[in-house]
Amino acid sequence: MRRAVFIRVSTDKEEQKKSLDNQQPLFFNFIEEKGWELHGIYQDVESGTTDKRPNLQRLIEDAKQRKFDVILAKELSRLARNGKLSYEIKDMAERSDTHIITLDNAVNTIEGNRSMFGLYA
Repeated sequence: MRRAVFIRVSTDKEEQKKSLDNQQPLFFNFIEEKGWELHGIYQDVESGTTDKRPNLQRLIEDAKQRKFDVILAKELSRLARNGKLSYEIKDMAERSDTHIITLDNAVNTIEGNRSMFGLYA
C-alpha cells in the first residue's frame, strides 16, 4: 500500500518552519515501522480553515486518481480546521477508497475510527 503524508503549519514563522522539519521524521518512522511505501509528501503553510491550499488540492486530486491508498496526517486539524472541510475530505476519501490515519490515533479509517470528523465545526 502506498501512503501520502500531509503536513501543514499555519504561518511561515521560524518556529512553524521548525515544526515542518520535525514532523517529517515522525511520518518516516511510522511508515518504516509498518513496512509501508511512501508515495509523497504534501506540505502547505496556510490556515487549515480554507480549502484554497495548493498542496491540499493536489492531495485531493491525487487521491481521486488513486495514486495512493492512505493519507497520513499528524492530527485531523492539519488537514482541516472546520467541520465542512473535514467532512468534504472524509467524503472524498470514501468515494476514492482512500483511508485517513492521524498519528494521534484520533482517526484511523482502516480500523473504522471516524469519530473525530466534524470536530472543528
